[in-house]
Amino acid sequence: MIDRFSKLGVPVGWRAAVTLLLIALIAHAGSLSCGWIWDDDSYVTANLIMSSPHGWYDVFIPRLTPQYYPLVFLGFWVQHAMVGVEPFFYHLVNVLMHAVNGLLLFLVLRRVGVPSAFWIAAIFACHPMGVESVAWVTERKNVQSMMFALGSVYCFIRSLDASPERRLGTWIVSFVFFLAAMLSKTTAVFVPPCLVLIALWQRRVIHARLLLAVLPYFVVGATLGLVTAHLEKTHVGASGPDFVLTIAERFQLAGRSAIFYAASFVQPWRQIFIYPRFQIDTTSVLAWLPMIAGIALLFEGTRRWRQGRGLLVCFLWYAAALFPALGFVDVWPFQYSFVADHFAYAAIPVLALAFVRLIDVLGMQIYAVSRMTNVLLTVTVIAFVACSMRATSKYESEETLWTATIADNPEAWIAQNNLATIRLREAGVLASKGEIEDARTKASEALVLAKIAGTLKPGEFTNAVNRSEAHRLLGEIKQALTEIDNAIAMKPELGDLRWMRARLLESSGRVEEARAGFLHAAELVAGTSAEIAARRDLMRLAIARADTNDAIVQCRRLVELDRFNADMIANLGALLAAGGDREQGRRELWRSLLLRQNFSSEQVFVSAALRYLKLAIDSTLDDAEAREATALANELYARSNRDISVRYLQLALQLSRGDESTRNEIESIEQGARSAGATVFADEITAFLARRPRNEG
Repeated sequence: MIDRFSKLGVPVGWRAAVTLLLIALIAHAGSLSCGWIWDDDSYVTANLIMSSPHGWYDVFIPRLTPQYYPLVFLGFWVQHAMVGVEPFFYHLVNVLMHAVNGLLLFLVLRRVGVPSAFWIAAIFACHPMGVESVAWVTERKNVQSMMFALGSVYCFIRSLDASPERRLGTWIVSFVFFLAAMLSKTTAVFVPPCLVLIALWQRRVIHARLLLAVLPYFVVGATLGLVTAHLEKTHVGASGPDFVLTIAERFQLAGRSAIFYAASFVQPWRQIFIYPRFQIDTTSVLAWLPMIAGIALLFEGTRRWRQGRGLLVCFLWYAAALFPALGFVDVWPFQYSFVADHFAYAAIPVLALAFVRLIDVLGMQIYAVSRMTNVLLTVTVIAFVACSMRATSKYESEETLWTATIADNPEAWIAQNNLATIRLREAGVLASKGEIEDARTKASEALVLAKIAGTLKPGEFTNAVNRSEAHRLLGEIKQALTEIDNAIAMKPELGDLRWMRARLLESSGRVEEARAGFLHAAELVAGTSAEIAARRDLMRLAIARADTNDAIVQCRRLVELDRFNADMIANLGALLAAGGDREQGRRELWRSLLLRQNFSSEQVFVSAALRYLKLAIDSTLDDAEAREATALANELYARSNRDISVRYLQLALQLSRGDESTRNEIESIEQGARSAGATVFADEITAFLARRPRNEG
């Protein structure tokens, strides 16, 4: 095929590059129509940092994001500023990054001198094991880290052969790419050992200069790897009974995981989002066979080192690429499964290499010419593309993902639980629309799913949370309180659970207990979206008991948490004015109007604008604000179909600026209001005119 293109005068490199990009794009084009799933909310759609003007800085502060991968969150922040939360563009970036990775892998392999580089890269570009990393927006960290990692490897190889004057510059570019890869996802820790393996593959002399060149990679890799491991335990939540494994159990798990990914690679027609969790049994001889086979391969590769370095290099490359997910480091997903396709994204290239070599041998056995190998590999790529297209369809939405997962793995408690969460969300929407019976049906479905999840995983607090919420929507407050108390007993430090309990207490009429619960919840979840929910309830309760001062305190905190929420800034202005500070209330309302595009609806904007104008007519405005206020009043009057109350504000604003010609019309509006029985409106005008005595001059 390559020779055919060469005869047409098209450079082989360009032809290969375009073909690889097309293979990747065709295989993963389906993900462009996919939506948001699972923890995409905590990464993008509900992440407050994404809408913060200083989010570009916050992403580099540990613990402010779900995981410490600052360059990934920086990319999300930039995209959020450009396109909001439209999923198409986020999926597009993932697909393009993966396509670039296929091209970079081809360039690296060709630079190293690996045979069949094109086919290896093609299989990487279209293999269905890569679908999870491409179709799931959160896994941008995988494709982005790999992109920088491959760029680093390519530049490092070039630095080894560069002229003395270019060597340092090329090495610096490589190291910067490696740092970017590690700050995207620390699975890029495979790069340093791979740099050494490449040197060994090329039979280079391992001299001091080479060792000094790779040493910084090992230092940075180890440091950031340890940081990630620490944060996984202390921040992400990779701790507890599910993570207590002995050294022997971890070695057995490593062998089983390694063989699992190799087996999945060669039979990729059944990709499961949540695979069944291995049962570790160190007394089982069969369970140790994968580890024994791995040790045997290691010894065989070492024994054959002088004859050929391929076996040992590939074995070590595979081990380095999989190391972060083999069980020696605890990661949060281990609580429901020890393996996942996205764990093995960095290992797909070496699996592709071994696979292509296997096909090559098979082709030569069937028909002793290389053309047969090309035929087999072409068929293989087409089959993998079809499998990837099929695997992508399950990522269309959260519901399709969890429904497909339950069908493939009914024991996946987290899939049962997450589908219950979706049903509860649907029930809440239906209840808000007054469709009570339909809401109860959804809540009942959620309760069944949450009970199944609870049976599969009795000690998981989120299962109890969903059961509590289902009971609440069914009106069974007593049972709901029992379940949320069970959840709190499992996770007493979580403020979200305290908020849910306080909401239930309020529903049962225990308002003061509820208020204390909301306050406790807000303190436990300070600085998060959960605090916003708790503070909103505290503000609502303060308004209900006519405690304006407390309502202002809560509203100020809400504005601090979400400084560009125009609705909340307008609420603060209204509360300040109601509390007697009319001037500061006007300023806050004016500030909210400057964020007009951030109002939740046009109706809320109009309401805030009218409140502002009622305060502005009694204030001394500077020239710039006066002009803007006049324009606002004119706009509202034109849009209100000549509403007389808006006309009054329009005229009053002019009078407050010294235009006495409007007084007569204002007085006429007052008389008309009294005649029509609108006494409150008429008294408001009277009071205003009294504050603005006629200027006889």
